[in-house]
Amino acid sequence: MRNIKTIFMKEWHRVIRDKRLVLSVMLLPGLMIFLIYTFIGSAMTNMFESETPRIAIVNEPASFPSVYQAVETSQFESIIEAIDPSEVERYAEGVEKGEWDVVIVFPENFETRLGEDPRPEVTLISNPNDPVSDTIGNRFARYLTAYLEALSFQLYGDTNAFHLTYGGPDPDPSVQSGIMLSMLLPMLVVMFMFSGAMSIGPESIAGEKERGTIATLLVTPVKRREIALGKVFSLGVLSLLSAASSFFGIALSFPNLFPEGSVSLEAYGFEAAAQTLLLMFSTVFLIVGVISVISAYAKNLKEAGTLITPVYLLTILTGVSSMFASGANPKLFFYVIPIYNTVQSLTAVLTFESFVWPAILITIASNAVYVALLVALLNRMFESERIMFAK
Repeated sequence: MRNIKTIFMKEWHRVIRDKRLVLSVMLLPGLMIFLIYTFIGSAMTNMFESETPRIAIVNEPASFPSVYQAVETSQFESIIEAIDPSEVERYAEGVEKGEWDVVIVFPENFETRLGEDPRPEVTLISNPNDPVSDTIGNRFARYLTAYLEALSFQLYGDTNAFHLTYGGPDPDPSVQSGIMLSMLLPMLVVMFMFSGAMSIGPESIAGEKERGTIATLLVTPVKRREIALGKVFSLGVLSLLSAASSFFGIALSFPNLFPEGSVSLEAYGFEAAAQTLLLMFSTVFLIVGVISVISAYAKNLKEAGTLITPVYLLTILTGVSSMFASGANPKLFFYVIPIYNTVQSLTAVLTFESFVWPAILITIASNAVYVALLVALLNRMFESERIMFAK
């Protein structure tokens, strides 16, 4: 046990005493994620919530503003009450050129023509190739639909073949938040755990092989099994710190990334935090085990990076699966699949699934088995002179 601690402290000091490595591995990931996501959220808000949308309404009837004024708080740049019909084409071209976001054209004397045949035609012009124009156009299309239904009822009576009513429970904000978070957070957590381990893991083994210092370590009285355990434990703790930095960066940036009120972390208490940390703890050692085995097999850092990259991409693809699933997989035998089990368990935590603890326990147990097998394999590789001294 003392030898394992010695190897652990050797790797720990190698990272901790290097201020640049501490900055790049533990502090910079969380800070960069927070800044990037905050910037993305601010940019999206500025893009889709313009203070002065440029909307022209031609021949606007007196009864239409009441439909949208209760919702729209922005001041429109211009409202065109009446223009010559020949000018409509010019305004339509203005939408395409970005001079206007939306142009709505009511026919002249719209309100006096209601109830006549042919029925008057209202035209809404927006640019689907412009995100702002398309968003505002869709918004006003809903206002026009509501206006149409109100006028139809007044003029023609109840024209619906049936009445549609809605039932069911009221929306639960915590469930809605869980659905949104489960689509993104599991992928990010797994990705950052792997990237954190990948930034320091190869240097610990493949780097020492390349520099020739691994030979000095292997000829010491320390058992090679203890060397393997010491490296895996130290890299696991360091990678966990890197992943935690990224995780907190994500959590702090959520209020800026998502629309106000759409995502809340208040529903998750101590239990959810503990479950997440347990999953991260078990998974990071699995990832470190895989990276350590690949690094031991590689002849140098460059080869290690080349061999690790496909595994990293496969991990990301496994994480992305949470974005296209409706909640966690209820079939518990799937929770023995490496990485996939962590993604699904995190999804179960975020969506308040009833089987969350069985899923977590199976995930942790299976990950522990995989870590033990990887450490045993790494030990065998350390005992192989052909592998450890390959050129």
